[in-house]
Amino acid sequence: MKYNYWDDLSGDDESAATYMLSYGEGPGCETRVVIGSFINDGESVLDVGCGPGWNMDHFAEYGPRVSKYKGVDYSRRFIRAAGQRRLDYDFVDPFQLGDCRELTQSANTWDVVILQDVLEHTNGYEKPVKEALRVAKKRVIVSFWHLTENDDHINDDGNDGWGAWYSRPKWEEFLNSLPYVWYDTKTSEKANRQHDFYVIGKESGEKLRHA
Repeated sequence: MKYNYWDDLSGDDESAATYMLSYGEGPGCETRVVIGSFINDGESVLDVGCGPGWNMDHFAEYGPRVSKYKGVDYSRRFIRAAGQRRLDYDFVDPFQLGDCRELTQSANTWDVVILQDVLEHTNGYEKPVKEALRVAKKRVIVSFWHLTENDDHINDDGNDGWGAWYSRPKWEEFLNSLPYVWYDTKTSEKANRQHDFYVIGKESGEKLRHA
């Protein structure tokens, strides 16, 4: 896997470990609370684009009580930083280097797959979403902070950096082409960062509860 934008952005392992805190996006923030509201106690979670591991810390402190957790990220620096966090969990090898477009997990092996603020950095969402749906048993949770009401704006420079603001109508058209139900919601106006959330349910009759 090539050295990438995110390794450069983070600077060093210490700054990678605190990335997102300056945005108010650490454990307990509304973004993670909303994501957690779509996960039930006892479910397993694959966290794709996990960064330095804030979701695992959030679940440990605020819930839900997940049965199994694996964080995957494209950045070696983020994975190193995540591995150096307090690991007072019962999860074996919870962080792994990987690419959201080519997940190594087998089909239908994780109850929930999270794609939190990932797709804007992949310059295309079809492949990562289909990969997430392949490995998920129950649902996939997607969050965006940049959606447009018009056309896509994609900076396809090959570095997976700040690459894409996607068209909401086109994104929802893509969701409607999938053989699954989906639900959307937003953070409140008081949130540190505004997000759109989409939950795609794989199971027949899956009920997506409101955050």
